Amino acid sequence: MNIQDMLITMDQTAEASEPTLFPFPLSLHLAFVCIGVIFFAYRFYTQKKPYQLLVAAAIAVSLGFWISESKIIYYGIGIIQVLLLIAALVTSFIFKDKTPETSDEESDVTAEEKESAQEEPEEEASEDDGDSAEEEK
Repeated sequence: MNIQDMLITMDQTAEASEPTLFPFPLSLHLAFVCIGVIFFAYRFYTQKKPYQLLVAAAIAVSLGFWISESKIIYYGIGIIQVLLLIAALVTSFIFKDKTPETSDEESDVTAEEKESAQEEPEEEASEDDGDSAEEEK
């Protein structure tokens, strides 16, 4: 009986209003978009990495969902956002900071060799002082 009551109750209830895509109003979404775009624009200004502009554009495109409830706009904006995020991912790998690679010769130099190389000029300087003292006599 409980299942029958549940089915009857579900049939008699009016359909719920269509849920929206965002759980918050336009003003709050607009505030989040502004914060995100300003953040990524600033990061681009300081670091000069193009993926940051692409992410900022993808964030700004999300405001297009408020234009209409049309499925064409909904899927079109989704496709644009996916393409922008894929482009941002690709450019993040392309424009990655390159670390200076040390050559094999430099890596073979040990700390002891570096220390001995620093000590040699000091020894030469002390020998020069002795020579000049002998010449004065």
